[in-house]
Amino acid sequence: MEKKYTKVQVGKIDLDTVTAAWILGVSRESKVEVLKSGKATEEDLANPEILCIEVGGSGRVIEGNFDHHDSGIMETATLQAWHRAYPTLVGRAEKEEVAEYADDLDSVGVDGLRRISRKQNKFPTLSDIFAGMLLSIRESAEQLYLGIEILNRVVVEGIDPFGIMPAKKISEWAAYAKAKADNNRQIRKAVEKVHFATTISGKKLAWLETDFFGAPGACYGVGAKVVVAFSPHFGPDRVPKFTVAGNDVRVDAVLPELNAREPGWGGPSTGTILGSPREGSKLTLAEVVEIVKNL
Repeated sequence: MEKKYTKVQVGKIDLDTVTAAWILGVSRESKVEVLKSGKATEEDLANPEILCIEVGGSGRVIEGNFDHHDSGIMETATLQAWHRAYPTLVGRAEKEEVAEYADDLDSVGVDGLRRISRKQNKFPTLSDIFAGMLLSIRESAEQLYLGIEILNRVVVEGIDPFGIMPAKKISEWAAYAKAKADNNRQIRKAVEKVHFATTISGKKLAWLETDFFGAPGACYGVGAKVVVAFSPHFGPDRVPKFTVAGNDVRVDAVLPELNAREPGWGGPSTGTILGSPREGSKLTLAEVVEIVKNL
């Protein structure tokens, strides 16, 4: 049950965004616009002919908006798209497990997903293949298309999205898996230089600076409950980027102070992860750490 949109607008490319786009029928034939600001205009959000994914209009699915940030909406963009595209059981079975995987990943994170995975802690997972693609391909629209093609292949070849991906049998997936494995090695090295402190409520806080992906999970592995990760050169535009994350801990209590210092901070309604403005942050690592120490 796919509606044809005249234009597709997306922000940050992650698995939630890609899976929602996939469910809603986006393909290489679609006219895709990647918004560096991460926010669509009110005019575009109000236009039901424009598909907006993770760029505002939280929950306004009838208007073609699939987002769950900065609102009380708990459903991921994936789940919102699923309910919109498949109001009945007709035609949904072949995509259901992939949608479930993406929804779980965005809701509970990589570590939470591993705890419920059918093949726990095995490499490479679907998340690993997707992350390796993001590491290998820098152009955002191409990342979206390739992500959709990865999901299509999972369904067509009957691959269990919760299992181990057959990277050795698919050449491009093998390259993505290598990129993710290389990144993981670099993160492990970065964690050797991590700094620790204790928040005012007694939680173990870790912070580090690295441009490699996966810093929060690596810091959880060395006992941190709260993490501040700073990437000086994040994404295609190489902007300064902060992630504040909690291991089964809400960190959104510091969101008002962060936004008072620098408008544009936000995160999903789970409250366990925050990100600095998409256009880049002007705060220093020391400033953010001092704020997060108040948790």
